[in-house]
Amino acid sequence: MTTPSTTPSSTAAQIHRSIRPWFDDFLSLSSLSLPISFPELSLRIQRNLYAYRTNYLLISLLIFLLTLIPHPITFIFFLVIIFAWIYLVLSREEPLLMLDFEIGRRLIVILLSVVTVVAVAASGIWWNIFVSVLISTLVVCLHAILRTPDDVEESPYGALLSVVDEDEPGRGPYTLV
Repeated sequence: MTTPSTTPSSTAAQIHRSIRPWFDDFLSLSSLSLPISFPELSLRIQRNLYAYRTNYLLISLLIFLLTLIPHPITFIFFLVIIFAWIYLVLSREEPLLMLDFEIGRRLIVILLSVVTVVAVAASGIWWNIFVSVLISTLVVCLHAILRTPDDVEESPYGALLSVVDEDEPGRGPYTLV
């Protein structure tokens, strides 16, 4: 068995790296604008959903927890379940050891999934889940549409959208072979 040459980074560093865009430019009002065309809209959604996926997950979880405020016991129980998911699945690189037995990631995911489904079924918060999914989808899509990605130099659809090309009209950068 070989050991990796680099030491795994700490959980705090991993979480900070995944949430980094939140502090840098996620809430920057200067980068918000309306898309000009449908291809630009689809490009924005694609790039922003990838770049800010952790931030969007945190926003969705926060919206879900806000819908549970009228049910304080359920709120606390799901807060514990969410922290268990984050700690046991998302932030751990090494396997979990209990009483000198190694518990694999797949078993942890299965157990947490069962606990989550049983908790949802027992608490009867289906309506809260439905409302939080709708609100989260609206908020995430609105931000993904309005936020101009920083790495956009040119649309990948540019040659297809151009009506008048500077070099040769209507052909784009492609040449016949």
